[in-house]
Amino acid sequence: MGSKTLPVFMAALRIAIGWHFLYEGLWKVMQKGGWSCASYLDAAQGPLAGLFKWMAAQGWLVTMGNYAVMWGLVAIGLSLITGVLSRVAALFGMALMAMFYCCQPPEPFAEAISGADGRFFVVERNFIEAVGLLLIVVLPCWRGFVRTLVPGVAALAAFGGCFWQQYKADAFKKVEAVTSATVKVHEFTALAALKQPISEKANVGGIEISRLALGGDLFAGRAHARDLIWTDDFMRRYNSGVTLGRTIRYCLHCGIDTVFADCQFLAPMLAEARAVKGELKFFAGCMDGKEAAAAASGGAKAVYLRNEATDAAAKKGDAAKLKELFAALKAAGLPAGVAAEDLETVKFCVANGVVPDFWIIAFHSLEYPAARMEQRCNNIWCTDPDVVSAYMKTRNEPWVAMRCLAGGALDPVAAYKFAKDGGATAASIDLLDYRIVETVNGIMAPPKKAPAAKAPAAKAPEAKAPAAKAPEAKADADKGKEKVK
Repeated sequence: MGSKTLPVFMAALRIAIGWHFLYEGLWKVMQKGGWSCASYLDAAQGPLAGLFKWMAAQGWLVTMGNYAVMWGLVAIGLSLITGVLSRVAALFGMALMAMFYCCQPPEPFAEAISGADGRFFVVERNFIEAVGLLLIVVLPCWRGFVRTLVPGVAALAAFGGCFWQQYKADAFKKVEAVTSATVKVHEFTALAALKQPISEKANVGGIEISRLALGGDLFAGRAHARDLIWTDDFMRRYNSGVTLGRTIRYCLHCGIDTVFADCQFLAPMLAEARAVKGELKFFAGCMDGKEAAAAASGGAKAVYLRNEATDAAAKKGDAAKLKELFAALKAAGLPAGVAAEDLETVKFCVANGVVPDFWIIAFHSLEYPAARMEQRCNNIWCTDPDVVSAYMKTRNEPWVAMRCLAGGALDPVAAYKFAKDGGATAASIDLLDYRIVETVNGIMAPPKKAPAAKAPAAKAPEAKAPAAKAPEAKADADKGKEKVK
């Protein structure tokens, strides 16, 4: 390339990369509900994953990172387009690209599963863009006011026009930028489709929560999909990183402010909620007092003894073990509950003086094919919902329905309404991110009006019998006949 054409080429490269940086920065600034780097950091892979995950759990670092990335992209983009301090801006841009690369590197440094696109082998998008910025630093470019600023102003004018068209088209609702300058994640269900957030509230253990809560089985990899042995691992992988953050944001936007999940998910879920300035009430499932104490110090609102522990103790008739576990849970100083898959476990607890602040019990309808099969399958926990409902109505403690979907056999909207009609104080339902909006819309939809009864058809007027002729008229007619004769 000749000495005259090289500066022209470099100017074009500088403006193109600057356009990209400026657009991504403004896109993040314009995001409805705020943009956060927390989910990207929490989805970190590779050798430095531990460092980035630690950063994701530090609220102040996430806040600083949000502003640094958003406005840093804007500033770098403006500098590269106009040519003002472009080499300095290129250096900062390279630093950003290096951070993105280290956070979610391609193979062989990390697995080839991520919310980021353009990830290949060693060389990926961020790497390529960093090389372009390096060329801007070391190679000659146009100099002088006319050759630098005038093309930059023209490019900015074109950029402004395109950006304004995007804004008028309301495009910022359709895509949510959640990672670096080179990655976007398309929302499965636009939050704009939400009719209204769920407004139904409940009091569980003295804490006001949304009556529809998010369950944690899918995050933990308990898909309960019967013979499909791959689904547990799939669910664990799907409900992590970027997807985890999106799920929490969707829930908070839709009015679901509570999660019932294992205590291991406390830190990442609360970090996601803090990133969007939302309050998430976490009810932590614990196996012992140690986990309960950790949950209490980590910000959980309540703790409950997981059904694996309670059902096992009840089946063995080990009341002493059950009392020991529950006492250790209470020592955490938070409202304490007991979870059970079997109603007999609840009765065993009551008979032995273990009365929690709230219950969590399997409760679902039997309106699905597997529930009516002769041989019971492993997605049937509540074999007689009428009996469960009747017994729980005799208890003064609030109770939360779990296993509401029977392993995915039931519709979430119908399952929620079944739990509510059965007397459950609240329902903990496992929802995938893209089902949250449609579920809340279904719950909050006004009941369909019964078709109006048709008015009875008007009877046809009865035909009147011909009126009898008056005798005088008959006599006149007879006289007429005689004259004719």
